[in-house]
Amino acid sequence: MGTVAALRAPPTLDGEVAGDPAWQGLAAFTDFKQLQPDNGAPATQRTEAYFGHTEKALYVGVICHEADPSKIVVSNDGFASDSFAFVLDTFRSGQTALVFGTNPVGAEYDGQVAASTNFADWNWSTVWTVRARTHERGWSAEFEIPFSSLRYPAPRAGGEGQRWGVNIARVIQRNSEIAYWSPVPKQLSMYRLDLAGTVGGVRPPKQPRHLQFTPYALGSVVRTPGADDAREHDVGFDLKYSLTSSLTLDVTYNTDFAQVESDAQQVNFGRFSLFFPETRPFFLENAGAFEAGSRDVLLFHSRRIGIAAGQRLAIDGGVRVSGRLRQRNNIGLLHMRTAAAPGTTDKIDYTVLRARRDLPNRSSVGLLATNRSAEDDRQTYAADGRLGIGLYGLLRGFLARTTAPSGGSENHAFSLFGSYNSPTWAYDAGFTEVGAHFDPAVGFVGRRDFRKFDVFVQHTVQMEGRRGLSEWKPFATYSGHWDFDGYHESGSAHVESWFAWRSGADVWTAFTHSHEGVKAAFPVAGAIVPPGEYDNPGLNLGVNSPAGRPWRFGLISNIGGYYNGDRVSASPSVSYRKGESLTATLSWDYNRIDLPSAESAFDVNLVQGHLAYSFTPKIGVQALLQYNDASHVLAANLRFSWLRSASSGLYVVYNEVDDRSALPLRSRREFTLKYSHIFNVL
Repeated sequence: MGTVAALRAPPTLDGEVAGDPAWQGLAAFTDFKQLQPDNGAPATQRTEAYFGHTEKALYVGVICHEADPSKIVVSNDGFASDSFAFVLDTFRSGQTALVFGTNPVGAEYDGQVAASTNFADWNWSTVWTVRARTHERGWSAEFEIPFSSLRYPAPRAGGEGQRWGVNIARVIQRNSEIAYWSPVPKQLSMYRLDLAGTVGGVRPPKQPRHLQFTPYALGSVVRTPGADDAREHDVGFDLKYSLTSSLTLDVTYNTDFAQVESDAQQVNFGRFSLFFPETRPFFLENAGAFEAGSRDVLLFHSRRIGIAAGQRLAIDGGVRVSGRLRQRNNIGLLHMRTAAAPGTTDKIDYTVLRARRDLPNRSSVGLLATNRSAEDDRQTYAADGRLGIGLYGLLRGFLARTTAPSGGSENHAFSLFGSYNSPTWAYDAGFTEVGAHFDPAVGFVGRRDFRKFDVFVQHTVQMEGRRGLSEWKPFATYSGHWDFDGYHESGSAHVESWFAWRSGADVWTAFTHSHEGVKAAFPVAGAIVPPGEYDNPGLNLGVNSPAGRPWRFGLISNIGGYYNGDRVSASPSVSYRKGESLTATLSWDYNRIDLPSAESAFDVNLVQGHLAYSFTPKIGVQALLQYNDASHVLAANLRFSWLRSASSGLYVVYNEVDDRSALPLRSRREFTLKYSHIFNVL
């Protein structure tokens, strides 16, 4: 257990920890242990972390000692850089937390950890500050996180200090090393919050009434062939108010997401809907409070708000209340209104209600209700739960029902999933059923009318550095779908052998046997797959070069049967990093498909290039270029950003889409200038 000391004065936020009087006399958090490559062994380099607070903010200082500072790896990609990060489980729930991190040049990384995941959502952003510097001892950093940017229990009478769950991580890229202050088994991470350490002595202010107002203004020019240029300007705002120290009200008006990067294109080689993740900042914040469902059935997916028939709808505004009531009760209320969908006249209202109570050992029970009101109303009602079993076991499931104007039966869905994940063995098994008329209008279901069974088993063998290897993971998995009449629609049996090296390189080989039962013909890139039952073998190979080096290469390749034909695919990628300024990635997804219904074998290609150049940690340029010859679409997204705090600041965005599927050439070019600023009113 550590202590958060009360500081007489805040530190000078310049990244120099050793010489700052504010940190003198504080006990350091040390004795870090490796997560990888040698789980449980002492970290190869010393780390000293300090926690302190004033009446207004939490402060964290760190000295990352390095025997050879010339070997520090710095990148504007936080996952390819030496770094320091920590999680704050302020309610000690063991299920949700915030995470803050930086690298040797002071980049800001923040995110949320949700109850059902073992990773952080880095898309979340709040207001805080960090400064870092390198020196002859290594590098150091200082964090200032206002209490108004955190949620925590109401302070007790008498000023008794609170205890928070904390874990701290340091990444040393040249060793492919991750070290934690509170050790966890190798198969987990610091986002396994019930294994975090504890810090005491935190005395945050009582229920600060914090009001944050963020207005924006933008202007844009849109050019399309055969039409006059469309010039637009707009204004709107976001408002954030702390109802209590653990409950927040968010209001948005005329919501805009011009600064969000374009979606990465995908090619659909199957019969079912593709999934696109949420990227819009307002919906990403506190997304974990509304999370429910499974990987097959998302009972709430915020991307359904403001997007209809593949088109963006203007969002008039909305309100959200999220946070905790007392220690273990999580609540979320979201209401949004958008413009009418194409071909309709009624505006669309979306409402989501979510409640969850945390229980000991990663367990919880919850309820969810959603409503979409337009020309037809559709609701979803669900109950879900999780049960932690010992240290490694987990059982989770949900039961849901939807309403629809069709009034059809089979409008239910349920799932039960169990897992066991120890350092040497991992087992998963699950069953999911989705009715033919199940329609979560504010959720996502890739397919309906199925019963699915899947099972997974994996063994981990520690190689202890033999031939430079870190571990070997052989595993097998099976997943199968049947309709309600017992027809076997699809299935996949997969056996894989995965080797990981201490350098961060990895290689895997696999054999897959797939089954597809096709009831009705469907198109693939212009060719037709006829009805029938198809069983096909396939071979798979993947390889990645070592991490933490300026150049990195990867390849995934597959060869085997494809419905009533054959498919060969290769997905090479190459990335380059130059210091803390430049990161570039080029990937190519190549597929050669041979189907009897096509005149000859044909190729499908998706090429993507991404470049990020940082002038400073807050000023940078990003570019995303994509070409998809299945739909003959060439797209470019260029963004310049000059951030002030959180995600506010100046954005200059250029988007171009050339659709070459028809003549004459159809294209759209859009130039947008947007500025937003955060005002702390209270």
